[in-house]
Amino acid sequence: MVIIFNIFLLLIIVYFWLRLDFLLGEKNHILQQETSPVMYPDRCSNVAWFDTGEDFYQAFFEDIQSASDNVHVLFYIFRNDSIGSQLIDLLIEKASEGVTIRVLIDRIGGGMNREGRNRLKNAGIHFSYSQKIKFPYLFYSLNRRNHRKITIIDGKIGYIGGFNIGDEYLGRDSKLGFWRDFHLRFDGEGVQDLQAQFLQDWSREHNQDTYRQERYYPKAAEGKQRTHFASTDAKGLEQSFAEAIQQANHYIYIASPYFIPGSVIQDTLLTSLKRGVDITILLPEKRDHPLVKEASFSYLEELLHAGAKVYHFQDGFYHAKALLIDDSYCDVGSANFDLRSFHLNNEMNTLISDSTLFHTVKDTIEEDMKRSTRLTIKDLKDRPFSTRFREKIASSIEKLL
Repeated sequence: MVIIFNIFLLLIIVYFWLRLDFLLGEKNHILQQETSPVMYPDRCSNVAWFDTGEDFYQAFFEDIQSASDNVHVLFYIFRNDSIGSQLIDLLIEKASEGVTIRVLIDRIGGGMNREGRNRLKNAGIHFSYSQKIKFPYLFYSLNRRNHRKITIIDGKIGYIGGFNIGDEYLGRDSKLGFWRDFHLRFDGEGVQDLQAQFLQDWSREHNQDTYRQERYYPKAAEGKQRTHFASTDAKGLEQSFAEAIQQANHYIYIASPYFIPGSVIQDTLLTSLKRGVDITILLPEKRDHPLVKEASFSYLEELLHAGAKVYHFQDGFYHAKALLIDDSYCDVGSANFDLRSFHLNNEMNTLISDSTLFHTVKDTIEEDMKRSTRLTIKDLKDRPFSTRFREKIASSIEKLL
């Protein structure tokens, strides 16, 4: 009996320690943040759109193959699997030609094994993890993620979006199947902002002031499509989305692999529905993480009762992330529509002003709706007790999912 009591007491102490660590760590981080989101200037670039892994990787590898001075790679996930090994081979080849290579991946989510790290380092490639675990807020820093996906080649070509490096992004995971994601390729003025963000992230991990070197910022020609980037560091994204949603008059499209909006965004969406705004939410039927789907159900049920439309993508896994409002606001990038992206992750999104590119995003989402089934109130009412039990668990840790 004494042993059971001591175990119970230890669990209570650990629980309150973790909770206090997280709350104090979050408060300390917010106080240290001077500006978030960082809104980069409007730029005119030439932008290419990718929504399949095959097209993205083909262009991505070709551009790296053409590099002559530097390649900077930042991914949340970079596995040493089939496609990852091909990229490692290519980076090693370019390093042997004298190209400076930097690779930055998330410490917890990165997925790179020791063999892959050693191959990169032995080739003279600069490799580093981001979001290291830091004292004194160990649990809070453990849950921080650098979720950005940025690549810059010679300071002239840049990539940003939702794809990572892994075979599943090519549809090679038998459980998930086809993988839908959105990614953008830039050449022109906007690349300098992607370069600045990468080098700032790199410098923060190494205490180096590398991001001011002129070699990384060649003069760029003005392109045809106007966009700008928004970079967030666990602060400001929720407010930015809420303000955009409040301006909606006609429709809102939300595409995301996860939907855990929290009370601020949920209330803003419900208010928009009362004003007569048409809201459509596109999510995956399949899941790639436990509890994330259950965490969405209470939010979706409330929105369905208020008149929102919700679709579950059937033709594989839906990992695309976009927020479209009234043919005037289009946000595509790395941020999911969940509390983790709002309050814990480093994210970077593209805000699209160009009408042609806007409608490319919109048309893709509408086509994906045709490959989806519409969720009904009855579907949620009929969910079993086991699902509702998992919902309770998910709701208690929803910021960490």
